[in-house]
Amino acid sequence: MKLRDLAQRVVGVAALALVGGCSQNDVVAELRSLSGSEDAVFLCRDSAGNGHPYSDCPDRDTSDDADPAKKLSVFSLVTQTVTDEVAVVNVTDGHVVDVDPSLPGYGFLRVGGRPVSIATTPGGEASFVATADVGRNGLFALPTRCLQAPTTGRRELTSWPACRLDETPGEMTVLLQPTDGESPEGCNVEPTAAISDPGSDVCWADLTAEGDKPGGVKGRRKLVVAFPDSGKLRVYDAQDLLDRHPAGTFSACEAERTFDLKVDVPQGVAQTLPSDLETMCSEVAAPTAPPPAKRGPQPAGFAVSEDRLYIADQTAPVIHVLDTSRVCELTELPSLLPMSLREPWRTVTTRRVAVSPLTPAGQRFVYAIDSEDQPGASVMAFDVSPGSTAPTPIVRPGSPELPGEKPDRLAIGVSSARDVTFAYRDIPYVDEATGAAQFGVRCDPDPDATVGPATLARPNADYSIGARPGLLRGLFGFVLLTDGRIAVIDVDDFDAACRRPVAVNPSSTPDFRGCANDPKLASGFIDDKGIRTVTDEVSCRVIEPHRPRSVRLSVNSSTVGTYAPSLRSLPQLSVPASAVTSSSEDRARMLAVPYAGAAGAVIPADVYLGSTLYSTDGGSGDQLPTDPNDTRSPELETLNGVVLPPLEPRSYAAADTVTVTYEGAYAPTLSNTAFLAIDESDEPNRGVFTDASRSFCGVGVYDVATMTDYAATELRLGEKDAAAFGVAHADYVQLLTGYIDEKDSWWAGAGRKSRQDCIELFGDEKAETLPQARDLSIVSAFADHLVLAPRDPNVTMKDVHDCFPGSQSYQLRASKQWVLVHKSTGFRHDVVEAADRSCVRSCDPLKKWQKGRVFEISSSSCRKPAKAGEEATGDPFQERVGCAEKGEVACVYDQATGGVQLGGPASECIFDGLNERFALYRGRVESVRDAAFSFATTGGFTPLVMNLASISTNVSPQQIQYLRQAEQLAIVDGSSQGLSMFSLDTFTVVAPSPFY
Repeated sequence: MKLRDLAQRVVGVAALALVGGCSQNDVVAELRSLSGSEDAVFLCRDSAGNGHPYSDCPDRDTSDDADPAKKLSVFSLVTQTVTDEVAVVNVTDGHVVDVDPSLPGYGFLRVGGRPVSIATTPGGEASFVATADVGRNGLFALPTRCLQAPTTGRRELTSWPACRLDETPGEMTVLLQPTDGESPEGCNVEPTAAISDPGSDVCWADLTAEGDKPGGVKGRRKLVVAFPDSGKLRVYDAQDLLDRHPAGTFSACEAERTFDLKVDVPQGVAQTLPSDLETMCSEVAAPTAPPPAKRGPQPAGFAVSEDRLYIADQTAPVIHVLDTSRVCELTELPSLLPMSLREPWRTVTTRRVAVSPLTPAGQRFVYAIDSEDQPGASVMAFDVSPGSTAPTPIVRPGSPELPGEKPDRLAIGVSSARDVTFAYRDIPYVDEATGAAQFGVRCDPDPDATVGPATLARPNADYSIGARPGLLRGLFGFVLLTDGRIAVIDVDDFDAACRRPVAVNPSSTPDFRGCANDPKLASGFIDDKGIRTVTDEVSCRVIEPHRPRSVRLSVNSSTVGTYAPSLRSLPQLSVPASAVTSSSEDRARMLAVPYAGAAGAVIPADVYLGSTLYSTDGGSGDQLPTDPNDTRSPELETLNGVVLPPLEPRSYAAADTVTVTYEGAYAPTLSNTAFLAIDESDEPNRGVFTDASRSFCGVGVYDVATMTDYAATELRLGEKDAAAFGVAHADYVQLLTGYIDEKDSWWAGAGRKSRQDCIELFGDEKAETLPQARDLSIVSAFADHLVLAPRDPNVTMKDVHDCFPGSQSYQLRASKQWVLVHKSTGFRHDVVEAADRSCVRSCDPLKKWQKGRVFEISSSSCRKPAKAGEEATGDPFQERVGCAEKGEVACVYDQATGGVQLGGPASECIFDGLNERFALYRGRVESVRDAAFSFATTGGFTPLVMNLASISTNVSPQQIQYLRQAEQLAIVDGSSQGLSMFSLDTFTVVAPSPFY
């Protein structure tokens, strides 16, 4: 008895035992039919068992449903790698087909070895399975008429026409060889003698009939099979395989053609950079050609599009491109060249590949999975549109605004991509004048256009119709992730022009919304009836090609809701217990700053707090103050504020908390990992601080030289002032080290301080506020060590060494500045390691928005608060900005002018970050260490995903396909889900899926 038969009988006996043994309660045992699913094909079949072109399904013609033989259904064949079978699923009726009702459980189609690939003919008359097992490599033909239980007997392994292969096969596809006068039989190889129809119970098919059916395509059906071990393709005649009778024989397969794949990696071919990544920065290597291939070809995944076959290669840095217009005369065209912009030394290989249909705009793309990328397999995009000559991955513009993104890789967090596919969807709009339906219509936001199909795609007032995230109209990619999610990728959204703000920017320079080159519209995208013609989302970058699609509109509205980046709380200042005696009006203040427009114009800035709109000009919302001395109301006198720039919605976390801390620690505290040694070889009173557990450049240390450079380039100070600023504001190490035991022999050393002397100088390490004596300024920073000097003039490095002789616990802190840290991403900085291992500021465009340091703005005209014992005069809220120190020139303005003016004095100290915009004004009392502003944000970017794991977390996704007629995604899962169908209208599993 075969193992599978035994297993089914055991299941049957167990089920009977359960029924017979329970007298009170019935126990229902669920039989899961699919096991180890890996690959699937879909075909159209009528009730009589005849195959049809897949375009005939689903059957929308109900006029002939009375004739059972004319009912059309979608069937799927799913490979079962555990049991060496092919499962049959009736997708239309929603059930697994039992081809062997004589046994308990589900009966499937048995093939001779582990099925590794499967393909179906264009007319659906037969499917072919390649199997791989020791001694059982082969090709099996499964005629569509046999995808059901036979009228007599059983479907056996010997039921199928089959042939033996001499090496392990890989991917397979069915292609058409045109029938012409020169080669009436395709490859000019004599096929096996054709047989007449042997009867309904014999598994055979006549593929010539496919070309005679309505919609059929004439030509010989050829199997193109990859052989990874030898790097070859072989062509077999599909009808020849079907004609191998009697069934059950397993003679050698006869290839009509053998094609050797090439690995041609030309040198000098490099990726093309968008303008925002072009740089002369010496630390950024120029794009280079992929490294030469060290290994021969090893074909992997296939993707077919018209007369092109794209083949992934799992050992060589190429994607093979073959001209298949004549299958028997395959021609290898120049390959696509996978490579990595930021890791040019890495040999990039691929295992899965997908090609898109051609859009009305004449675009076509290939997506390929870089399975060796870290931290998770990512996706590369190639432009293979007609006329395109670039063989390298697309480098997308806008990457500087997405610091965590690789410019030439598409990734969803740290999840790995498993498979990828495309879907081209369109909703025809009817021309009101002619009544004709038009496809490929792009949404037109022009307010002057009032009629025509393009205006029908506009969003309505409540976003229930027209352009919106849930409407997929155009070309989209779908990335199947190993955790069971399916991410939606924007490729060519027909409604993209209507997914934008109402406001326009005719300039060629993008504004703070990311808009540029807009038409000159006095009222923006609002028609003469006052109706907007666009979604009025916060940015022009909500739709970006080859980037994830958002699950929701990026809109903030008191009527629709808050779905764009917004505040959950306004900034609040908290101070250490030692500073609570100071009055709130004397402390630092964070205020919003408007945007700069063209020709010196000032554009008000808005921010939502929940559903409440705050604006810097009042307008239709609550006032967001910009002047620290605004006394129009008690609320304005105490309100802090911040603006959330809308430039790149994807740069915001779904939810985040931001803290801005005076002299804050910007790297994790480390305990007993560092060592301090005195070094007076160059200058006296210096120490060398080493910690092998971290890179000081990697955490963003600013030493004197780096801070001096910042002062000169960002704050625009002269050489002398920049040097003084660098010394005053360079970071420092705060020692948290405790004292060794008082009985330790260390304290008996000659010339050393006593333990009590150390405590008096450096304080108790457990004290809430540690003295400045524990602070060591960072004179020079290197990746592996720091050169330090005491921050307190009354302390020497010998004192430090005497009191802390062992390993050090410490924090890295900023000096005389505030540190901005995101809970989601941490401290953002632009420090990199130079060739000599010193820490320097980066010139890489990708570091453009890596900002985390905030400098207080002080005033040249100010009133200090009354001293103790004196009575203050006048309004205590006037002249709230603290005084500039003597000789201080950076970040100083005259508060009599109100808030800092754009382009005016101290405007270079406005914090203009990717996700925050504000000015931080010094208080009338000195800011104290660890005083912190904090605020929370919500409404950040959330990708649109479908989730296989929403049904069961026990998932092992294998394959994704788009079923065009049904407009559904088919997901093959190797674990509990088997085969699942997702709707592209609801993004949910379509009942009665999954098929077990």
